[in-house]
Amino acid sequence: MNDEEFPKDVLPFEEEIKKYIDKYVLGEDKEAHVSTSSFYRHYKDKYDVMNDNYKRILDQYMHSSQNHNYEDVFINLFNMSKELHYLKNAFDYTGINSLGDFIYQYSYNTFIEMCKIKNIQFEDKDFLLLDVFCGGASIMYQHYILGKFDLSPQQAGKILYQMFPDVFKISW
Repeated sequence: MNDEEFPKDVLPFEEEIKKYIDKYVLGEDKEAHVSTSSFYRHYKDKYDVMNDNYKRILDQYMHSSQNHNYEDVFINLFNMSKELHYLKNAFDYTGINSLGDFIYQYSYNTFIEMCKIKNIQFEDKDFLLLDVFCGGASIMYQHYILGKFDLSPQQAGKILYQMFPDVFKISW
């Protein structure tokens, strides 16, 4: 994907976050008479809002009936990224609480929790494999969104699934 494929009217990341906060968060909070300062007691910064929004989307995909395995989830995440144009700008920020770091950490924790539910035992090498996979997958996803790969969502999802450690595939 290249820059020409993104709509020209995409707002910069900060404007997208403000728009999201105004529409989905403060709009609801205004009805409940909650101030902006109260809102920020729940979020560290605008990046925390972005990460929380992405977490909600990821959780929906993980629990969707259209997904039958991790490969389906990966393909759908790449499909979703085409709809969420603000992700391109979100990856510009690389500091503390960045989207890339959040995706890595949340993915890692999600896989661990799913394995615990199924009583799958881990060895140190398994944690190492998962660590490398989640770090690499986060970077791959970022590069995909930034247009560094000319792959369809299906191709990217299948490749990511092929790299996924087998010990964790059984946790679905």
